[in-house]
Amino acid sequence: MLARVIAREACRSSRSFAFRCYTIPTTQGAGNTPNLLNVPPPKKQKIDLRPAPIKPIQKPSPLSASKVPLSKPAKTNASTDSSTKLAAAKEEVQQAIHDAEAHGILKPPPPDANWFKRTLHTAIELLKFYYRGVKLIFTRRKHIATVKERVAAGGSPLTRAEFRLIQTQKDDIKKVVPFLIIAMLLEEVIPLIAIYAPWMLPSTCILPSQRQKIEEKRYEKAQTLAQDSRHIYAELKRTENPAGYLPLDSLSISGAPTAISGLLGLSTLGGDFLSARRIRRHLDFISKDDQLLLESGPDTFLTVRELKEALEERGMITKGLVHKDLQARLAWWLESVKVPSETIEDSAITRRLALVISSR
Repeated sequence: MLARVIAREACRSSRSFAFRCYTIPTTQGAGNTPNLLNVPPPKKQKIDLRPAPIKPIQKPSPLSASKVPLSKPAKTNASTDSSTKLAAAKEEVQQAIHDAEAHGILKPPPPDANWFKRTLHTAIELLKFYYRGVKLIFTRRKHIATVKERVAAGGSPLTRAEFRLIQTQKDDIKKVVPFLIIAMLLEEVIPLIAIYAPWMLPSTCILPSQRQKIEEKRYEKAQTLAQDSRHIYAELKRTENPAGYLPLDSLSISGAPTAISGLLGLSTLGGDFLSARRIRRHLDFISKDDQLLLESGPDTFLTVRELKEALEERGMITKGLVHKDLQARLAWWLESVKVPSETIEDSAITRRLALVISSR
């Protein structure tokens, strides 16, 4: 009996000890009552077995699609091409200035000058060159007036050199006013005009290397038109009436005035109407020049430069030809236009118009 009592008390003591191990005394408010801290069981991860809803793909509206800058690459390429052309133009201008300095036309800057002094020196030298060119245009007016008075008074007839000088003076007088305006406002743009619009410059205000570039571009333009306008030349040849004479009405064919202007080295701006007027005026000048060449006789000596200039004005290609070949071609031209027909209206112009396209 005593043993049972001892065992019961031992069991109670062990339960009380176990209970105290799992209790933590805490304080709440004013009292000191112990509370039991129950550790919450870990939550199970929620698994959603249903598939998530598929979001519809939004298509861009036509308005938003129109806002996409599709032309950006083209603009980039255009800006790159323009910057490349501008750099090439600047290089040509510098080359023309250096060439003029090497030939003594422009005074070179001092060797020890910095960038600012060199730029200022070059600008001043160009202004001097343009001033002398404009001054020459007004100075030779007196000489031309004297020549006209001599001819009007019954003196010696007009020579070919005097005739061409008078024609050059007329062209320069038309160009000098806009040239002076550009020179006073934008003097640094003038070398660029010599590259892209040489017809705007007076003959006395073009540097030698610029003149060479102008002639090269004129040749390239004539070659390009000769290749691209073969069908126009073929159609013009079919309109000859009679054979060897191209009537002025043929210039009404679409593209014909532009194709012929390129061969004659004339400007093609203004469309076919202005080009047709330029062609008539130019061929009238050529007919007078031919008459003076015929009057001077076959023994008249012309330099290679003068021969090339004469043939290019008549629409002939001179690249690669020597002095003898140039003389032979000019002699053929003069022989072909020696006797104009009296029964054909404007025979002097229509005959030359046919000769311009005869070799195309």
